[in-house]
Amino acid sequence: MDSKYNALVNWPLGQIAILLCAGLSVSVKSIDAQFAPAAIQDKADAPCALSDLRDKHAGPNISITEVSFTGSVQLPISDQAQIAQSVRKKSHGASFDEVVEEALERARAGWQNRGYFGVRLVGDAKILTSSPVTQDLALHIQVLDEGVRYNLAHITFTNNKAIQNLHVLRGLFPIKDGDIFSREKIATGLENLRRAYGQLGYIDFTATPNTIVDNRKRFITVETDIDEGVQFYLTRVEVLGIDEASRQEILKDAPVGQIYNERLLNLFLKKHAPTFKFSSTDPLQIARRVNEKTGTMEISLDARPCPVD
Repeated sequence: MDSKYNALVNWPLGQIAILLCAGLSVSVKSIDAQFAPAAIQDKADAPCALSDLRDKHAGPNISITEVSFTGSVQLPISDQAQIAQSVRKKSHGASFDEVVEEALERARAGWQNRGYFGVRLVGDAKILTSSPVTQDLALHIQVLDEGVRYNLAHITFTNNKAIQNLHVLRGLFPIKDGDIFSREKIATGLENLRRAYGQLGYIDFTATPNTIVDNRKRFITVETDIDEGVQFYLTRVEVLGIDEASRQEILKDAPVGQIYNERLLNLFLKKHAPTFKFSSTDPLQIARRVNEKTGTMEISLDARPCPVD
């Protein structure tokens, strides 16, 4: 083996985010589960507070509307067009530098999803149109070096105790040994891994994969080190903001006394969503209290409306 990349990146829940590194070593940690639409884990992150922050924001919304590539590029024009479309569709925000940085990372991911793991590129953006509300940018990306195309050799797992069946773990990754290496597919597998352990109550589960690159054979091996953490049980559900009869009816279905399972809690909330009657302006807020020593968890569901200033 020629080299080893060891960069660490945090992943958000329930979705695959842009990797902020040229390599692919990732830490996947379940900070809090995504329960249902408009679910919020902590009062500090409640929609009321977020709404206040958005109201105070000043400046235009910045978007990438034009993307072009130059340099030593082997990737077919059709693939380049798909990457450019992804950049245009998803790269936007309020900070010029952050939007450009995100766009470049999406372009880099596009190459890495097609096997070009060591791609190097830089970009330069210019303003096309600007107003107090919006700002459109054109991004020119120079591919300094595509590098070579890699295939996946193997995905291995260590320290897995709750799920010992390696075929089950490997099946969570939508990529076969020998396939063109894809950072996105590895990321999807890591998220599937997090979800699988989350259904078994391991909410502090982490998976740290290291990519080992064989430059001679042009293969990449992903070694995934697992830290399962403590298995949690749901011991109490508190419901606020609804009448007592409805509260008691909801609590009958609460999965109290069971191993904490994100999927089952999602189903529980979906079933009782009409009773909570939460909306985009007054969403259901969810707070979680855990005890690491006892492996227990309490959940509070708060359907009270946001306060009016």
